[in-house]
Amino acid sequence: MSVKSKIFFSVVIPTYERPDDLRICLNSLSKEIQQGYQSYEIIVSDDSKSDESRKMVEKEFPDVSWGKGKQNGPAGNRNAGVGRAKGEWIVFLDDDCIAQEGYLNAYAKAIVTNQGILVFEGRIFADRPRKTWAEGCPENEHGGMLWTSNLCVNRKLFIEMGGLDEKFKIAYEDVDFAHRLKQRRISSIFVSDAAVCHPWRTLRKEGNNWKPKSYEIKSLQIFLKKHPDAWNEHGKKRIYLRNLLRMIAKDLPFCLFNLGGRGIDVLFSQALTTAKTIFTIRNLDQ
Repeated sequence: MSVKSKIFFSVVIPTYERPDDLRICLNSLSKEIQQGYQSYEIIVSDDSKSDESRKMVEKEFPDVSWGKGKQNGPAGNRNAGVGRAKGEWIVFLDDDCIAQEGYLNAYAKAIVTNQGILVFEGRIFADRPRKTWAEGCPENEHGGMLWTSNLCVNRKLFIEMGGLDEKFKIAYEDVDFAHRLKQRRISSIFVSDAAVCHPWRTLRKEGNNWKPKSYEIKSLQIFLKKHPDAWNEHGKKRIYLRNLLRMIAKDLPFCLFNLGGRGIDVLFSQALTTAKTIFTIRNLDQ
């Protein structure tokens, strides 16, 4: 057995009312697709109100550990999964992501060849070109995002840092975690071969999109109140003004000419949220 194969991963998958997506995700973590990698467990932490995902996991994936989440948002759901984990390394993977061949091997190789590094982020790519502005994908092709859709963290470090902050009920829990890593001067490495596919998802209030309107503003307020030292990076009005100008100068023409105007109402809604953010920050800064 190689040194690499001795690295034991706990793959933590938070889920919420998406049994069909979860099934695809779990299938992608099979021994065959993971090129025979043996040293890992799969933990599903479920915030669903229904029992569809539980029944599916127990019937189709008997080796997967299913458990109830904390019912207080994605941060708490992920923390609940880590609380049941046995591995030295935690791999966070969203339930609508599809792990590619050799995914765990890539993380294991990176750990072995980068002794002392305790945080690794993997590649996230879309399944096809974008068809409408009313769909989103957290693409991460070059690193620097530290999104929990695809992240590998040393379990001891994660516990020492108190896990993900459960005050963030909807978003920004990974932004907060990344900022705390920065405060502690903890480096991370991007592992392109540790890749997952994230299919485009609707941004409209339909289907499995549970996030309320303008959730970003509330999450940002919580973040800036917690981290006054983050104002230069996240709290300056010019940052969001620049984003608003980009939407007008770049995103709007792309939506009109490349996407045929599909989803333009969502783009306008995003621009309005950005404008509201500028005014919110101005009031916070006074």
